[in-house]
Amino acid sequence: MEPLRLLQEILSEYTDAAVTPSASLIEDLGLDSFLIVYFLTQAEERLGFQIDESEFETIVTIGDVLELAEKAKQS
Repeated sequence: MEPLRLLQEILSEYTDAAVTPSASLIEDLGLDSFLIVYFLTQAEERLGFQIDESEFETIVTIGDVLELAEKAKQS
């Protein structure tokens, strides 16, 4: 499954907002800190990558998650 589609599937039970690469996890999707951690954990498991602790603060949008997954895939 395409990575963006997979992230949309994960988030579909928590938000009706459009899940696009430019969507902010907090501002556009309305996720709180608990849901962000849950979402990122699910993204890691289902996309097969790991987010380094130092990278958590850099994640603002869906595109940031996709970029980290792509970088991990290339490593």
